[in-house]
Amino acid sequence: MQKRTYSVEPYNPIWVSKFGEIKAMLQKVFASKALSIEHIGSTSIPHMSAKPVIDVLVVVSRMEPFVKEKEEMGRYGYQSADNYIAPDTVIFFKTEMGDRKIENIHICVKDSPKAVQFITTRDFLRAHPERAKQYSDLKEKLNKKFPDDYPAYRKAKQSFLGETERLTQKWLKQD
Repeated sequence: MQKRTYSVEPYNPIWVSKFGEIKAMLQKVFASKALSIEHIGSTSIPHMSAKPVIDVLVVVSRMEPFVKEKEEMGRYGYQSADNYIAPDTVIFFKTEMGDRKIENIHICVKDSPKAVQFITTRDFLRAHPERAKQYSDLKEKLNKKFPDDYPAYRKAKQSFLGETERLTQKWLKQD
């Protein structure tokens, strides 16, 4: 991963509206193949600072080539990559101003480890605003420390994210 600039911004309620627009488009593109369409990632957590990138999860019953959907998403300005974040996943992403991502659409199979992780982490952070605040503060601090080095920013978050995943699993076992 090469060095690149990025930004971390205070929570913006427009992110929820933007998700609504994206969801409506995805419902048309994926139709009945989409079992659910979820707002995930930091922009889905109230009051959390985030990179202004809307992350969306489209849950499907099975992975397939999605040829027609890839063509249609291309017409909406998205590029795609298979097995990008995990095996048996597809990601569509939209950029502006060169390589600055503004939207990530993750396609995952229902109950796959990645789909479950996306949703449970989001739900944990929504249910635990103190942990969300800690994460928000960490991201702001790391953005100041590594403003032009996104790989260093991501690496520096890993310990916190690992601990958050452990806390999420503990929380799930309580239910």
